Amino acid sequence: MAHPHAKLTIYARHLLIQRVVREGWCVAQAAFAAGISRACAYKWLRRYNDLGDAGLADRSSRPLQSPRALGDVVSAQIVALRYATGDGPARIAQVVGCAASTVYRTLRKHRLHRLDHLDRITRTIVRYERSQPGELLHLDVKQLWRIPDGGGRRFDAVSKHDHRHRGQGHDFVHVAIDDYTRYLYVEALPDQTGVTTAAFLERALAHFAALGIRVERILTDNGLNYRSRPFYTVAATHAIVLKRTRPYRPQTNGKAERVIQTLLREWAYRRPYDSNRARHDALGLYQHLYNHFRPHAALGHRPPISRICQQPV
Repeated sequence: MAHPHAKLTIYARHLLIQRVVREGWCVAQAAFAAGISRACAYKWLRRYNDLGDAGLADRSSRPLQSPRALGDVVSAQIVALRYATGDGPARIAQVVGCAASTVYRTLRKHRLHRLDHLDRITRTIVRYERSQPGELLHLDVKQLWRIPDGGGRRFDAVSKHDHRHRGQGHDFVHVAIDDYTRYLYVEALPDQTGVTTAAFLERALAHFAALGIRVERILTDNGLNYRSRPFYTVAATHAIVLKRTRPYRPQTNGKAERVIQTLLREWAYRRPYDSNRARHDALGLYQHLYNHFRPHAALGHRPPISRICQQPV
């Protein structure tokens, strides 16, 4: 791809070749008209003579050969030492004989640059998945500013620093995602009190029950709404075991945290909305698309409903 200050685009290169080859301009005249050097003009003329129109396309700036690039053997050694010892880039660099910055770049490439991504004992990447639907349900809440009538400020550069959102209050997006299937149930509610959260849980359980899924455990953070009496009552009524994350460790509830980021990117801020009601109306459609059509990388690029349909009836 051409850099932002390039004199020649793909169309300007074709014009250069047309002037020299078809119209009979000399290379110096064509180069002057294009605002480039004769050497640059000769370069594109040579590429055109060798490859035709394909030679005028952009090429990668990556060199054909990188003799000083880190080899596969050394990269594998760095990864193996990280798994085996948990040492940092500086100590690994002393063993393999290269710069600490090179070691860090290799660790980052393999997503091993942070030790908290690894189990403390086994030093393997921490990933877990339950074996059947309903075995564990992740719950969380995300607070969003409500959109004023006429639209908000996120997509409006002129009024980016205005305060139209003030006084509008917040929406509280309650999410429930099944650990095994990644099936999502979500609602935008006016608050996150214990009563509201308990009512959301009741509707979520009914929704999953309609799919033939009985929830056995629920994982939440340590919010007051999840420690309220109404919430405990609903869980006890359905014989559900409640589990909470470790304090200050939101990654323990990572699937809920991750789906919230997906909701923000693909629903809440995907496009400008004229009103808060318009965004609410789009939520139900997005939930259906997420569960039935959106490919999920952890599911082999299949939608969550595929794991429910494959379960024996």
